[in-house]
Amino acid sequence: MNILRLRSAFTICLILLGTRVPVAAQLTDSTKQSLLGDIGRAVQSLDAERFPDLAESKTNVLNRIEQANDHFRRRTDPANAAAWMAYLDVEPLRQAIESDVSAQEIGRTARELRFRLLATAPGLEMDVLQDLRTAVEYLINAVLFRDRERSIQQIEKQLDGLAKLIEGMENQPSPTQGISLSALVRVIAASGQAPDLILSLQRAFNQPNLAVTLGEDLVEQAVQQDVEETGPVNDCILGTRLIGQARLRGNVTADLVPSVNDARVKVTLVGSVYTNSRGYNGPVRLRTLGDGNITASRMVTISESGVRLGQTRVEKASLFTKIKAIEHPLRIVRNIARKQAANKKSQADRIALRKMGENVSDQFAQQTDEAITVDLPELVRARKILQRLSLPEPLARWSSSNTDLQLQASFRRDDQLTTVTPRPSIDGAYQILMQVHESALDNAVSPVLSGRTVKEGQLIDLFGLPDKDSDAANENAGNEKPFEIDFARLRPVIFEAREGSLRLGIRGTRFKQGGRELKQPLEITAIYRPTESNGVVTLVRDGDVSIDFPGGRPLTISQAGMRRSMQKKFTEVFPASVLGDPLEVPGDAKLKSLRGQVFQPTLIAAKDGWLTIGVQ
Repeated sequence: MNILRLRSAFTICLILLGTRVPVAAQLTDSTKQSLLGDIGRAVQSLDAERFPDLAESKTNVLNRIEQANDHFRRRTDPANAAAWMAYLDVEPLRQAIESDVSAQEIGRTARELRFRLLATAPGLEMDVLQDLRTAVEYLINAVLFRDRERSIQQIEKQLDGLAKLIEGMENQPSPTQGISLSALVRVIAASGQAPDLILSLQRAFNQPNLAVTLGEDLVEQAVQQDVEETGPVNDCILGTRLIGQARLRGNVTADLVPSVNDARVKVTLVGSVYTNSRGYNGPVRLRTLGDGNITASRMVTISESGVRLGQTRVEKASLFTKIKAIEHPLRIVRNIARKQAANKKSQADRIALRKMGENVSDQFAQQTDEAITVDLPELVRARKILQRLSLPEPLARWSSSNTDLQLQASFRRDDQLTTVTPRPSIDGAYQILMQVHESALDNAVSPVLSGRTVKEGQLIDLFGLPDKDSDAANENAGNEKPFEIDFARLRPVIFEAREGSLRLGIRGTRFKQGGRELKQPLEITAIYRPTESNGVVTLVRDGDVSIDFPGGRPLTISQAGMRRSMQKKFTEVFPASVLGDPLEVPGDAKLKSLRGQVFQPTLIAAKDGWLTIGVQ
């Protein structure tokens, strides 16, 4: 019998996991002193041989380009191979490396290729392209630090700036301090210098920067389902062949089990089994009925190493069988058969009970195995997108309690930090509680957008922004042309969750729309504040979108007009409210227990760099 269909239930549980209990931490004076000592030792240990080698990096890139060419020639048809190589456009970099152009030109061409390798296009997650991207990034760093004597002086200056930053840093760093620290760490890591210092900083700034909590009620609701299925009976007990039908009716439930070092969910099937079969023993035919009950369970354990399934246990089982009729033309044969059946009934019932338990247990194990081991398409797509954007999968820490299933995650690359600030504790129970720190957003977007020229359509593709640039929208907006923007190398995206408000924005160095161009630093920001109405909380924009030009010269009349156009354009990007629309589970969702359910935020809080969203 195919008695269970649990795949959707388990995969939803695995996606929505989280945690609630924070660990107190901050940047203490003793930690500062320790880091300052590490910085001093790093200055004394600077070694010119640790800088990326330019000649070696050139050779490596050429080899990786040839490997990519060979891969597409061998693995794809000629048209697809040509399309890929046209998209990658590696020839300018190859020619730059093989000719006598300047190192600056090689670096510029390498950055252009890196941006093409760093996008959401399907296929960029292929190993051969990830290897090429890694080689190109190493080449970029090698160009940056090609003058080793001067680079030593630059890194000394960076370390001095890092020491001053750490010395003056607050116990809970401000957004500017956090961003400056991250930028310095990236530069030092790119140089290959001070690896021990980088590790010390990562140990100090090591609090998880992502968290989600899934409440027990939602776990139970997601897993809970009624079971009613039929299947064939084809068995042999004490020489009697049984042929017929069996029906299982019951339900599957989930119970959270407290655990500190991993998360545990006990999944239990409680069911009743009904059988109706015919027995064949020589010339004798029997009509039998069976009525049984069974409780089977399995422990699902989730940890950093993955998902582990325990043995299926039959906790309770009972079975009552009845011979409804014995068929044979001769009465004497029927009487003999009836006596033999009565004598063997106790032994036959024990065998039938054992086989019923084994059958149900095997099917339960098979279905839970499939539910856990099969990759959910959404998870596969998410993993591929991270690979295409050269972003790591978050490092996960699992735990569970009687009331929720919990995950803490650290999202950072090897050259990035998380935070010293623990997420704020939240009172009350929520079906889903999501918390994200500023460092998680910066770690995600900075490697992708820093210094990148992005057109409006590309911005929409990268981040899933609403496409307002349709023909109708253009007509209503005075046929405004799409824009392009050069993102700043430092802090390209602004995400500040402080003192009850959320500040969102982007930072650039150039803005162009149509034939008009503005070349100077710019910040485009909007402030959102949580607003409650009838128990539902949304983020409402406070005032207009702000267009600022930090440290810039006074704008000309033409530039002032462009500023108004920019404000109109980005008013569409930063709408009047966000998170206001309810999330309704589709009526055709595989998980019947959640179909039609509506989830809406009942809590949005911004504090100490953390944005918290609670959903009921």
